[in-house]
Amino acid sequence: MKLHTIGIKLIVLALTLLPAIVDAATLSIGRVSRITGEQLGYAEAPGVPARKLTAGDPVFAGERIRTGTGTILQIEFTDSARFTLGPNAAFEVERYSHVSGEEAFHSRIIKGAFRFVTGLIARKERRNMQVSVLVATIGIRGTHVEGEVTERQEKDGRTLDASARVALLEPEGSDTGSAIIVENQFGSVVIDKPGYGTEIPDEKSPPSPVRRMQLRTIDNLLRVLRSPARTGGPLRPGRP
Repeated sequence: MKLHTIGIKLIVLALTLLPAIVDAATLSIGRVSRITGEQLGYAEAPGVPARKLTAGDPVFAGERIRTGTGTILQIEFTDSARFTLGPNAAFEVERYSHVSGEEAFHSRIIKGAFRFVTGLIARKERRNMQVSVLVATIGIRGTHVEGEVTERQEKDGRTLDASARVALLEPEGSDTGSAIIVENQFGSVVIDKPGYGTEIPDEKSPPSPVRRMQLRTIDNLLRVLRSPARTGGPLRPGRP
């Protein structure tokens, strides 16, 4: 009888702890801090129906975030990093941990214009944060970066090739020594001057020599990321 009672208590305890265990396994890594535009953003995960994103919604590791035409979406992560995605963009956080001693932030820009400001994970140990695009990776030494990934696809949606451009922006606040390394298997460049950047024309070419990005290039990216939408105003000055 005592064993039976103990068994029932253990079952009740397990059922009580189960929600907490599930919640711990599915903790959000950030939230949608701003979204504007006529179309919404979406989060997609394997085996799970896509969900629409609105301001305040959580974001989870392993999800692919997509924006529609005319949509600008900003995500603020738990380490205070911020990513802004322009229209028709796709972005994925492959790994994220903000636990002391196990910090990691690995993300991938699949397509579209983007801009990001690093947070506590990168500031504690820069190598813990990795941002990749289809044709290169961005080594983090800086805090404020923007760029764009362009795909060329066949009718069946298969990507034929891709290109990318990346530029370093002025650091925010008191951050100093800002720089990024853009590299792939064919070469690498270090960008340490705000307003300078590189272009990768395809997946079989090295990053171009560092040069001052044409003002119209940066202006166009900023216009995409900051332009007012019919359903909302521009992002606040000083924030991506």
